[in-house]
Amino acid sequence: MRKRVLLALVLVFALLASTSCSLIVKDEEVDKQTVIIEVAGKTITKGEVQDMTQSVLDYNEYMYSMYYGYGYDKTDAETIASAQAEAIDNLIQSAVVDQKVAEGGYNNFTEEEIAEMEKQAAEDYQLYYDTIKMYFFSDTELTGDELDAAIKAEMLNMGYPDEEGILEEAKMNAASAKLQEEMVKDVTVSEDELAAEYASRLEAAKTTYGDNPGAYGTAASSAGSTVYYTPAGYRTVKHILVKFTEEDQTAIDELNAQMNEKVAAGEDVTELKTQLDEKTEAAYAAIMPTIEEIQAKLAEGADFNALITEYNQDPGMTAESEGYLVHEASTNWVPEFTAASMALANIGDVSEPVKSSYGIHLIQYAGDVAEGEIGLETVREDLTAELLSTKQSEKINATLEQWIADANAKVYEERMK
Repeated sequence: MRKRVLLALVLVFALLASTSCSLIVKDEEVDKQTVIIEVAGKTITKGEVQDMTQSVLDYNEYMYSMYYGYGYDKTDAETIASAQAEAIDNLIQSAVVDQKVAEGGYNNFTEEEIAEMEKQAAEDYQLYYDTIKMYFFSDTELTGDELDAAIKAEMLNMGYPDEEGILEEAKMNAASAKLQEEMVKDVTVSEDELAAEYASRLEAAKTTYGDNPGAYGTAASSAGSTVYYTPAGYRTVKHILVKFTEEDQTAIDELNAQMNEKVAAGEDVTELKTQLDEKTEAAYAAIMPTIEEIQAKLAEGADFNALITEYNQDPGMTAESEGYLVHEASTNWVPEFTAASMALANIGDVSEPVKSSYGIHLIQYAGDVAEGEIGLETVREDLTAELLSTKQSEKINATLEQWIADANAKVYEERMK
């Protein structure tokens, strides 16, 4: 849950900020002790804000490069100012949460809880240790204490926590979880809220798939997706695909690539198009005997599912599959596949060989998909959990904002200069 993660990160940030290294130069040391924030009975220094700001900058740089593919200039004045503002907010939140944790005694643990956290911390540290050893020291000649020291030095260099640091973080996360449980203990989802949300999603689905029925097949086939309404006109089909030989497919791909290059350059592709057509027809001819073999077995009464297991080369289609969802408006299949699937008149019918860019298909009309809503009872458990999670997040966020407002933090941002 996003707000839970945010709250946990706030606590982790506080831990990171509290472990900053001492500097040698005395005037810098004195400057770093300048108080920037007074909140929740704590004073937060310039050094802590600087460390947190650097953490924010490093984190943003990683996220931008790793997930967004963008550059992130950590030396830009506006970027630094934004990171500093975020750092100050994080530190204020952390101090307020720390105060609430202490007031509620959520950082008090039983011996059993401590023992379990210590056990987990040791396991986590060993995992980090073994990972560094495998990636950086698999070919080393170091042994014994020298190897151990080298591994730990590399862990330190890469920012891995030691066992004590892992344990402290575990305690803070556990305390945060207890606090959050208290914050949301009275949050529930009523039957009226559930029914209203279901009705809203159902109406939205009717509008979406009524206007664009082809989109239903894509949505319904997506893992983790819940579709609240099925439009009319859908059927399921199964198929056996016999693909081009690897050699023929490579030749076809190369000819297509050459054609695309010439088209982009504005050059004539007539000759290449002829070569491609000839190669494609030859590729179809090479696999047609297999298709004819399958057709012969079907004529003798062989089970289509059994033939899927024996011959099919489409990894998405198995004998156990209920089939692909197809509608005359479908856009997620090649046109030849959609047209042939919808042309079949009766459930159980099998198409003639259908040629496509993948090879040759034999398609079976497997069944019809009933139009209508999914039904509240079908989604009750998952929808209730989703609504509860959302309401809990909103409660945590609102409570935290109120706590911060009540704390009335004093921030001397001008002292950061």
